[in-house]
Amino acid sequence: MPKELWVTSQGSNVIFIRNFENLTPIDQFDLPAGAGPHIVTFHTPDFAYVGGMTDGKVYIIDAKTRQIARSFQLAPTLVHQVKVSPDGATALVSIIGSRRVTKMFVDEANRAWSVGPSLDIGAATGKAPVCTVFRADSRRAFVSLNPSGIAVVDVQSMTVLSQIPTDGFIACGMIKSDADHAVIASASSGGGGHIYTLDMTTATLADRGVVGAASWHSFIMTPDGKRGFGSSPLSDEVVVIDLTAPQVTKLASIVFDQVPGVGNNQPDAFGGGEPIYGNVLPVGLRAAGNVAVVNAHNLKLRSIVNLAPPAPFNPMTCGPVGAPTGPGGCAVHGVTPRPRQ
Repeated sequence: MPKELWVTSQGSNVIFIRNFENLTPIDQFDLPAGAGPHIVTFHTPDFAYVGGMTDGKVYIIDAKTRQIARSFQLAPTLVHQVKVSPDGATALVSIIGSRRVTKMFVDEANRAWSVGPSLDIGAATGKAPVCTVFRADSRRAFVSLNPSGIAVVDVQSMTVLSQIPTDGFIACGMIKSDADHAVIASASSGGGGHIYTLDMTTATLADRGVVGAASWHSFIMTPDGKRGFGSSPLSDEVVVIDLTAPQVTKLASIVFDQVPGVGNNQPDAFGGGEPIYGNVLPVGLRAAGNVAVVNAHNLKLRSIVNLAPPAPFNPMTCGPVGAPTGPGGCAVHGVTPRPRQ
């Protein structure tokens, strides 16, 4: 089990580090003013990768010293996610504002990073990139698009090979179930939570049905692939999904009401794009400024802490993907376990 949970406060440019299982404080540090940190990802326990939604930078953070190892200015704003390939040699950066995916060359062992070519995914698809999942061989990347679809990208040449249609857009909810398959969830037009299995060898989707949530953002699942969790921010719910059959069903809802009033808590992010560890489900509540830990087996709330002042949903920097930038941002957003060595 990880020891640390890294949580971004987009509005205050802070990364909080808490105990993974009980949320007791371990550390915290500030990024530069106006960074707007959004999502934290890890490839190894040594370095964290953070996109700056407000300042358009990528931050690579030494996870041991809590210091910025490198930063790169990739766009004026709206750098959303940085994802390192399975072989650890490449990262793809989704930039919503310029509708580009930028390749970075990665050598963590030698603390060396550099910026490579960019793919104008907007020109190729007419859409903005959101998040990435890689095939096991690191040669293909699958990039979710706003307002819908997935772009299949050849990583070496940085070209779009094809598009896969989806029912609504996929946030960072593409969770690998094995080397070449991922379970994904889109914001369905017929009710939130349209679940698919993506075959990354054939670049095809298996449609597994819709759970009908009030709204939709993140998705994550247990390591055995039997139970999924989707966030419905506008109804303050986490939707629990049975994934054991080809067609999914809704099992339950976990409702967060620590801040009175519907839409004042807004469970949102579930981690850095990997399955949960054991039965520990960390949940970021973007409007309340809270982080919760839920037992993924019995669905009981284990602990909850407030990390930042409540920030009502801000459609500028922490709103619908593709919204223009502006002041403010989520009280908390990225909630990512740091892998344990």
